[in-house]
Amino acid sequence: MLFRSAVKKLQGRPLWQASSLVCVGLFLLLPVLLLAQTQKNNSASGLPSPTPAEQDYRIHKGDKLSVKFLYQPELSDAAVVVRPDGKISLSMIPELKAEGLTVKELKAVVEKAYAEILLAPEINITLVEFVPQRVFVGGQVTKPGSYDLRAGQTLLQAVILAGGFTPDAHRKMVLLARPVNERELKVEAIDLTKLLKPGAGQPEIFLQDGDYVFVPNSKLSKMTSIISAFRAFVPGYGLQF
Repeated sequence: MLFRSAVKKLQGRPLWQASSLVCVGLFLLLPVLLLAQTQKNNSASGLPSPTPAEQDYRIHKGDKLSVKFLYQPELSDAAVVVRPDGKISLSMIPELKAEGLTVKELKAVVEKAYAEILLAPEINITLVEFVPQRVFVGGQVTKPGSYDLRAGQTLLQAVILAGGFTPDAHRKMVLLARPVNERELKVEAIDLTKLLKPGAGQPEIFLQDGDYVFVPNSKLSKMTSIISAFRAFVPGYGLQF
């Protein structure tokens, strides 16, 4: 419609004047066209959308959450901290388990709990602060310690973050221990020399929050001696093999 109206107005005008008006019109329409195309592309790709990391992040002890009620703002709480037992406390309902859930899953749990006392509650939950996920590397590495999981997502990356192997490292018997509960670890022995060989085709070993990586001394040839050394690295934990 706008285009036809503009054409009618141009009829009967001198060529130079018509050309000038056309150029001005295109200049004014260009931003609109670009905006429309951008919106179309964003719509087709689902933008804005959370990254896989945001979608998959699971709540940990110590994380801080914001819980906002659309129709009952007096119940909102902008600083709900996940307790050491993994639970959260909210007004008017029993405590809820939050640890291990995604934000989306927790939203469903909270809305279900409030549906017992509120009519069709609409609740928005956001992650305000999170406790960094960490892995622990010890034994025959240059810099034993605790490392941010985001920087060392695989077993090899964690060893590299810890400064690499010492000359006495037993690379064929690296222990990876993963928490199965509060006081027990599941232990697996891994031959890292297979991962270090070019073209070996071995799959990467991805770490999880709270994993322990232990590189024993090469002088320890017996598994019992290696386990004893590892127990000193994680005192108080029971071990599963």
